[in-house]
Order: sequence, then C-alpha cells, then structure tokens
Amino acid sequence: MVWFMSLRPNVDDAVAMALDINPDLAAARARAKAAGYDVHVAAASSSPKFTLFADAQHDDYLRSVPSSIFFGSPVNSVTTADFGIRVTLPLFQGGRSVAQVRQAQAQEGVAFDQEMRAERSVIYQVRAAFAAFAAARKVIGSTQIALDAARLGLEGVQTENSVGSRTILDILNAQQELVNAEVQLATARRNAYVAAFTLLAAMGRVQAKDLDLDGGELFNAGTLDSQVRSEVWRWELGPTPKSQIPDLDPMPALDKPAPSDGVWHNKQAG
Repeated sequence: MVWFMSLRPNVDDAVAMALDINPDLAAARARAKAAGYDVHVAAASSSPKFTLFADAQHDDYLRSVPSSIFFGSPVNSVTTADFGIRVTLPLFQGGRSVAQVRQAQAQEGVAFDQEMRAERSVIYQVRAAFAAFAAARKVIGSTQIALDAARLGLEGVQTENSVGSRTILDILNAQQELVNAEVQLATARRNAYVAAFTLLAAMGRVQAKDLDLDGGELFNAGTLDSQVRSEVWRWELGPTPKSQIPDLDPMPALDKPAPSDGVWHNKQAG
C-alpha cells in the first residue's frame, strides 16, 4: 500500500496491469479457451477412429486329450496370438454429432462474450477506482489546507483574547473548527486508503503474495502443473494438508475486574 500511495501510477498503466493479471479476467479467458477445445472434441465424434489391438492366449489341457489312431499324438497345449488395426467409421448418427458440434460452438460464443464482458468490466472498474483514488488524494490536500487554516485561526483568536478583543466563546468555537478539520482529514485519509485498495483489487494486486501476508505456504498452480506435465502414471497422493490456524491466547476470566477498574476505584477511594 505504501508503494502505491507514493508512486501515483498512470491510469493507462493501471488498466494494462489489470488486463494482464486480473484473476476474474484470467478465469474468463481460460473458460473461453476450454470452450474452444470442446468444439474440437465434439467434431472428433464424427471422424474415423483407428484402434491398435493385440491379444495372446495359451490353453493347456494338462494331457487330458486322449490319443487317436487316426490323428496320432494328441495336442494338449495351444498358443494363439493376434494383432491388427481396427477402423471405426460412423455412417449414420441421426444428426447427433452435428448437433453436438453446434452446441459446442454456441457455448464457445457464450464464453467469448463473457470474456469480453469481463474485460470491459475490469477496464470500467479500474478507471472508476482510479478516479475515486485521485479525487481522494486531492480531498486530502484541500482538507490539510483547511486544517492549517483552522490551526492558524485558533492561534489568532487566542492572541486577540490575550489583549481583550475576543471572548472565551470565540476560542471554543475556533477549537471546535480545528477539531472538525482534523476529523475531516482523518476521514479523507481513510477514504483514500479504501479507494487505493479498491483500485488494487480491480488491478488484481490484493492477493496474499502481493500484501505479504504471513499465512503459511501459498498455493502455486505452476508447481502442480510442472509435477504432472511430464508424468504418464502418477501414484503418489501428495502431501497431506496441515492446519494453518494459529494458536490463540486464552481469554481472561470474566469474574476478574480489569486493571483500569482497579485504578479507578483506588482513585475514588483516595
């Protein structure tokens, strides 16, 4: 947050960063890409399929076949093997494959429209949040000027009161104006932080790694992808998840008075 409040990024740079790393937009793009793959899968249902097969069989009759005077010694074991290529060509499907392709194409169009809508929504959110953040920063500047003026006015009223030209009521009014200016400055700073976090959220920069949160090991999808990309068979179950809940301090007993209460009663007794 500190780096963002001091850098004052350009709105075009903020939009470019949001289009690159915003998680909602990345998810919409992934769904659109997956819908494109679904079209190819649906089209493959009407294409010829080639299947390689191989089979082997061994039969042993354990010398139970009797001998014959016509065929000679019996055959008590037989071994056979076959292999080949099987071609499957769909001839008539009743329009099912064509309908599935059209359905997949329609879903791809919907996913593409959702991606475009997500992109436009991200651009709108970033520009709106950036305008709110810029306005909040200007409000801080103007409120700071008002606070300095109120502080200077209080000093002037106190000086005039010392020579008898102002009353105590004038001093109280000047102090009230100073307090109001301090409250307005604190509110303006709070609004600036809220607007900054809103802008960071629209840009996709409020994840745990961006905020440097201490919550244990962070999830990394790239690590899982590298683990399974080069493996044909994977028999390991992976590490067992562990609880990351920190230990909480025990709550104090409700029947014991707070330290401040004891000090207050001692003062009253004295």
